[in-house]
Amino acid sequence: MELVRYWGRKAGEFSEEYIKKYSSPRELILDSFGGAGSIVKAALKLGRRVIYNDLNPFALLIARVEIEGVDENELDKAAQFIFSRKRIYYIDHMGEKHWCARSKFYEVKCDCGKKIEAEYFIWNGDNVEAIKADCDCNLFRYNIINNIEPLYNYPKEVYLKYSNGNYFEKRRQVDRISELFTTRNLILLSTLLNDIRKVRTDERTKRALMVAFASILFRASKMNRLKGGSWAINSYWIPKIHAEHNPYFLFENAIRRLKRVKPLSISGSLQSVLIGDSQVTFLLNDAKNLPLPDNSIDMIVTDPPFTDEIQYFELSTLVCSWLNLPLNFSDEIIVNPKQNKHLEEYFAALQKAFDELYRVLKPKRYAIIMFHEENNEILNHITKIIANSGFTIMSRAHKTMQQRKIGDRDILRGKDLIVFICRKV
Repeated sequence: MELVRYWGRKAGEFSEEYIKKYSSPRELILDSFGGAGSIVKAALKLGRRVIYNDLNPFALLIARVEIEGVDENELDKAAQFIFSRKRIYYIDHMGEKHWCARSKFYEVKCDCGKKIEAEYFIWNGDNVEAIKADCDCNLFRYNIINNIEPLYNYPKEVYLKYSNGNYFEKRRQVDRISELFTTRNLILLSTLLNDIRKVRTDERTKRALMVAFASILFRASKMNRLKGGSWAINSYWIPKIHAEHNPYFLFENAIRRLKRVKPLSISGSLQSVLIGDSQVTFLLNDAKNLPLPDNSIDMIVTDPPFTDEIQYFELSTLVCSWLNLPLNFSDEIIVNPKQNKHLEEYFAALQKAFDELYRVLKPKRYAIIMFHEENNEILNHITKIIANSGFTIMSRAHKTMQQRKIGDRDILRGKDLIVFICRKV
């Protein structure tokens, strides 16, 4: 199941037929652009050993948690600690530390006199238009929380900019991550994250808790439309009418989703996978410079980024800024004029990545390289790049998939997936 939204296609469903055809059980598969791990999952289910690689730490975190699953007992103990918090601390306008009951931040008083912790508020501009709370009353009284600050760390000064000073390609209205959240949700989210970091548990459970936290950030932000579902608009922006959700209610639901994730395999070291003692390992590396021996991989199945279709690192900044995960924008293979990355730079980077794939693949073995691109001129150039790396392109297949796209092609309809079946001489 999908724990958290990650952008791009689910190429795993198309990889199975190729994995079955061009590899045998226990052989070693590499996905050098691993994303959320759909290809790795498919290979593991078919009994192959797998090396996952991606440059994006957010993608790696999602893939690892969805593949390793959780220990329910450890997760329950950790969640019990986190939800046991009754006091929320904050800083007032004089810089003094104070606290109040956690429920106070979303507390509403009903027409019937009851005090209830609301599930969410609907905002229309700067005004509350409606409130969802567990009561049949139509009238709720509430307090707006202002002039206070979080006690714990949050991405206060993270700007939506590249290192060259240019603002993100996919940004409207806001300059900083913190502007995407109300004051109370900054306080509650920073408290939640502080407790996740403090909880005494194993690293596997800690990673799962981090993914649960990542999964609630969009819905806890001002970007969330009430019926908008997951993050479908590829930009940092605040719609006039938006829903402000209670982070603790969101986190409870995220924990329930985590419990439904069944482990496929536990990660081992790279060396243990290479010699066959472990089934999967996770690498956070530039695909242009893989830490793998020459001629060590039995098969490659990968799904590289497609020109400017998805600005992965930009969109990952929301989560990475909260979790303190570094994003190496300079090595991202992408088309983005604001980073001075044009088609020429994209093709040059892709050439280096394919040279690496050729280097690590065993002779006479296969590489399956998938692209989602309708532009024939770009596809022809990619064909030349593959050939320049030394691969023989045995054939080219077309697959059609239904997937909501991010970018200029942000619609739901069938699209061509171009699959290059390549062989190392």
